[in-house]
Amino acid sequence: MKKKLVSILFAVMVLIVSIPKYSFAAEGGKVIFINMNRTTIQAMQDIPSLNKELENRGYMGLMNIRGDQGTDDKRSLASMGAGGRANLASDSYINFKESSKEDKAIYKSATGKIPKKINDLSINQSLNENEMNGQYGSTLGSLGQTLSDNNFKVAVLGNSDIVENGEVKENRNICLIAMDNYGRVEDGNIEDINVEDATMPFGIRTDYDKLTTETKTLYENNNALFIDLGDTYRLDQYKGYLNEQTYSKMKKAIYNNISQYLESVFEMVGDNDVVYIASAYPSKLAYKNKERLSPIIKFKGNEKGLLSSSTTRRDGIVANIDVGVDILNEFGLKNDAMVGRVYSLIQQDDNLDFLLDELQKMATVSNIRANVVNTFVGVISISWVIGMIAILFKNRIPNKEKVFAILKEFIKLGIIMPLAFLLAPIFNFKTPVAMTIGIIITTLILYALGRVLFKDDLKQMGFFALVTIIVVVVDCIFGTYLMKNNIMSYDAIVGARYYGVGNEYEGVSIASPIFAFAILLNYNKKLPKWSIVIASIVILITSAYPTMGANVGGSISQTAAYLLFIMLIFDVKLDFKKIVLICISIVGVVGAFAFLDIVSGSESHLGLFVQQILLNGPSTIIQTFARKIGMNVKLAQTSVWVNILLAGIFIIGIFIIKPPKQFRMIAKKYPMIFKGFIASMVGCIVTLLVNDSGIVAASTASIYILIPIIIISINMLVLENKDND
Repeated sequence: MKKKLVSILFAVMVLIVSIPKYSFAAEGGKVIFINMNRTTIQAMQDIPSLNKELENRGYMGLMNIRGDQGTDDKRSLASMGAGGRANLASDSYINFKESSKEDKAIYKSATGKIPKKINDLSINQSLNENEMNGQYGSTLGSLGQTLSDNNFKVAVLGNSDIVENGEVKENRNICLIAMDNYGRVEDGNIEDINVEDATMPFGIRTDYDKLTTETKTLYENNNALFIDLGDTYRLDQYKGYLNEQTYSKMKKAIYNNISQYLESVFEMVGDNDVVYIASAYPSKLAYKNKERLSPIIKFKGNEKGLLSSSTTRRDGIVANIDVGVDILNEFGLKNDAMVGRVYSLIQQDDNLDFLLDELQKMATVSNIRANVVNTFVGVISISWVIGMIAILFKNRIPNKEKVFAILKEFIKLGIIMPLAFLLAPIFNFKTPVAMTIGIIITTLILYALGRVLFKDDLKQMGFFALVTIIVVVVDCIFGTYLMKNNIMSYDAIVGARYYGVGNEYEGVSIASPIFAFAILLNYNKKLPKWSIVIASIVILITSAYPTMGANVGGSISQTAAYLLFIMLIFDVKLDFKKIVLICISIVGVVGAFAFLDIVSGSESHLGLFVQQILLNGPSTIIQTFARKIGMNVKLAQTSVWVNILLAGIFIIGIFIIKPPKQFRMIAKKYPMIFKGFIASMVGCIVTLLVNDSGIVAASTASIYILIPIIIISINMLVLENKDND
């Protein structure tokens, strides 16, 4: 009896232990990724079965498409598979083939690796190109390799072949997302999937009967299936040969075919499966119209909403580098070398309307950004030069008091505009005309407010600087909405930054508070200096904290500038030891914020940088700073921001020569303000050294140095007998 009881208990224990194992296996689903390339988010709604599915479920997002060393279809797909921005060889060296006996021999002799069913016969070209010229250290094929290493089977299906001059030009770039580190895919069909059809672009189309049949077969035999529909790409490439009527007819036929295919996919997949439908690259028209974010949809479960990720921290906005990481996450896998982030699923019923609204705003900003910023920089630079020349020839200017009074107001606009750009998004304008009008109205309101509150020029400028840094701090605390949506800041289409304090406002956050504090100390002798220390710490925290400003270069530059300013206002004698102390403090501040980033799991740029150092060693530091130097060299040659620095050098150079001892006169009359100038200049130099767009940050910081110097000089040298109080 006892033996039977023991046997029963043992059997129950085995069963209990076994249940989690088998239930987990049952819960594990499969992944299907469908590339509907060159399709907009609006066009996807014209596919009946997809639109029907989206009415009830699906998480939608707009995807940044940037690659490394360029932006195109193949780099976007490769970046998905690499989990980081990837570089590739030219089209002629991307040569995926289903293995014949001869191709297998060619591949093995070139790579030394055992071929699989599908191989890139020229993979070494892309591997070498990415390694030698890539700026981000991404590893091609990380997604496929990680799946393969963990015994998950991967397959690809379809192509985007076109016909040129009677010859088929092969495009099997879908393999770039699915391949392993050596350009191999285990299973699939990329050769025999098209049929001739004279009514379709280039006289060919996808064979949807075969596509449907093989999708079911490959779905049953593999864990992850990557599909290229092909026809949407061909339609976009062929559009120039069509008129509006024939284009609409072909588009309707293609979308009907796709609708039937997607209907079969939705019927086929299980409850635990995940389906991604994406466009690796926008259509030519969308790209031309600055709508350079491609749609991606994730079907998981029965809810609907928006996609987001730690890469962007923006509802509805993601990056192509997130795709591979999210797919791995569906299998419970992770590759630390992949810098993309897992998707967050945000429930929202009006997801499509929200995304269309966001896309319109971002496209508008991208459309007018260059013209508005160029005008702003041009006006500032020219006004400085005119002001300096006018000072030099002041005795030759008739009615100079009125001329200089008007000139001063014109120059002061430069210190108002960063605040105007920052506040204009409050209006939530979407069209180019409305956004421009919004900026003009904001500028005029601020100018009038400054004139009403203060008659003194320095008080006016100090007021604008103080309000600017207060708005920056508050915006950082509440999610940087203003920073994300203003024309002078970053935008998701460029993809250099998605959240936090951007390079333009990094410079503002360095110099505007120092100038504002200097003005306060100049006019309020009773203001306790320790309050400046506390305010500086608050600004530094909000600018650098991973979940707020998240600006590493800004934290370094701010620490140096703020510490120097504090030492100067407390009359601390600077020597070698004090300089070393500042350097140690910078390292300590960066280390502290890096620790907080990693511990909190916020996954900002700083934490990611530290993780990459731990993973890849010191070479990451060299690679990162090489990229920063290269970016600054490029900006020095191409960016309009460099004009501000050149104008600033011109002004400082003139003041050193003529009028003589001008800086000494300013230092004597306004000692606190001059100390602020010194600290801000040091901040400019530091940000030039440590930031990948240091020229931009140094330029915006110099606004709060050079404009006050010019205004003070006009008052001292030209209008000293006038009442400026």
